[in-house]
Order: sequence, then structure tokens, then C-alpha cells
Amino acid sequence: MEAVHIDQTTLGSRPGYKANFIGGGKLSVPLPKVPSSLKSKIATLTDNSSQSELKYFNYSVVMNKERKLAFFSCVNIDGGQQQDVGKREGDSWKRDPRIDDSFQIGDEFYRKQSTLEADRTANPFDRGHLVRRLDATWGGTVAEAKEHGDDSFHFTNCSPQFFSFNQGKQLWAGLEDFTRDVLLKDEEKGIVMNGPVFDGPDADDANLPDPSGSPHKDPTFGGVSIPKYFWKILITKGDSGLKAAAFLMSQRNLIMDIDRIKEADILEKFSEEDVRVFQVSMADLTKLTKLDFGNLADADSHEATSVGPRLIESFDDIRI
Repeated sequence: MEAVHIDQTTLGSRPGYKANFIGGGKLSVPLPKVPSSLKSKIATLTDNSSQSELKYFNYSVVMNKERKLAFFSCVNIDGGQQQDVGKREGDSWKRDPRIDDSFQIGDEFYRKQSTLEADRTANPFDRGHLVRRLDATWGGTVAEAKEHGDDSFHFTNCSPQFFSFNQGKQLWAGLEDFTRDVLLKDEEKGIVMNGPVFDGPDADDANLPDPSGSPHKDPTFGGVSIPKYFWKILITKGDSGLKAAAFLMSQRNLIMDIDRIKEADILEKFSEEDVRVFQVSMADLTKLTKLDFGNLADADSHEATSVGPRLIESFDDIRI
């Protein structure tokens, strides 16, 4: 068991996400672009107001200062340089001093909590990694890989996720394992992009939002607006160029009424609810997030967009 350690004195020299990680030219994958209509919500660096990219080891983040959560968090993964650094000893999260504290949600919301503590009524929301620790845990040596993985414990790379959603092996964590295993299998290089959907449209009975629907305000808990949906994109190199598979995960049914019920009733209320996973087209993901994913639309492994989002009931249903 190794404790998490982050040396923030060297934050200025972090290399961050590399667009040409898989390759140059048509294989280059730039960070998503935030549309001009949302530019005013981007958190910029305190010492350089023209910069918004927060660079870490192997990944980068751009923050939404209004929601105090990431617009996106994108990581380079080298399946050939993964190292076994052992299990971590607890969580030790830090704010990023390069942006204003008021643009980040910290332990004033999450509080101190044990991963598997029995009573989560006071706050049922985990500090949910966007870029997961294991995705960033690669490098030339074990020590280097651990340093890289530990860097994922910044609150900028964190979003409130209902604990059963975050920890469920067949849910968010299960999809994380699936995407990582794809790259480890053949020691490939790949990219994973993650983020929340802000004020996503309402959903039908299957928990699926209409990508063309109107925004529906996210519910609040403890003064924080909680995203109903999260997205993930796995990007790899195929025989004829890039391949991109996009997913949407919904915790909507777990949280929609959370701002209107008493704390003591939270776990009982949501004990029977479940999370849904969908594979979606890049076109639909663009509608939901308002982000510009550039050349990934041409690399989409999803069927024709007319098929629409497809419910994933087992990992055999995934097309990559």
C-alpha cells in the first residue's frame, strides 16, 4: 500500500496531454474545443488569463468556473509502459493553485469519507475520478508511473458521483476497466476523454436523454449542482486511421429528487435505482456537451447516427 503524494512545486513543468500521442497528421487528436457561447465560463490561470489548460502528468483538464467542474479531462495511455505500483493507501486530494480556489469543489463538499463506509447518508457522493489513476499510471519506471498516477488526485479531475455509480464494477468503474484492458491487451497507445454533461436534457423511461432536447437543470445537493450524465470516449489507432467509441453513463434516476428529500431517506430512496450505459455517436455527444471534438466525428465506431444511442447491457454490446 502506497500513500498518494503530489509535489505541487513542479506543477509548472507538467507536460500535460499530447495531441500527437497516437501519431501525427490525421492521427493527431487535439483537446476538445469549448464553443464561443461558453467561453465566459472557462477558468483561466491566475498568472496567465490567456491560458486555460491545466497540464498534469499524462493528462490535461479545462475547468468550468461556474460549475466548478471540468468541461473535460483527457489522458494519454501507453499500454506498453503500464507499471504495477500497488494499491493506494486512502485518498489525498488537492486543489490546483494555478486557478482560483472558488472555481474548484473540495472537501468542504465531499467531506472526509471512507471508500466503503456503511453510512453515506450525510453525503452519498464520491470524489469520482474523471481521468482514473490507473490510466495515468504509466512511465519508464515504477516510481515515475506512481508519480503520474498520483497526479490524478487533483479536485480539478474530480466530479461528484453517487457512490454506487462510482464504485459499481458493472457501471462507471466497469467501463473504465474495459477501456483500459483494450489498450493493455496489445500494449497499444490510446486516448481517453471524460467529462460531465451540464444540465443535460430530460430522459425517457429508459433513462436515455434526447440529444436534441432542451437543457434540464441539474439537481443540487449541499449547494452543488450534480451532473446527471457523464461521457467517455476511447480513441485508438485502427487499420485505416483513428477509431473513436463514445459512451454516456446516467446517474439521473439516482439523483433527480435528491434536492427534495431528507438526508436520512437518501439511501433507502435510491437503493433500488440503477445506472444505465449507452454507446452514442460522436454527433449526439456533441449535441449533449456542446463541445467540438474535431476529427473524432470521422473516426466514430458507432453505427450510422440514425440508429441513435444504444443501451449497453453487457460489454459484448460495445462496438470499437
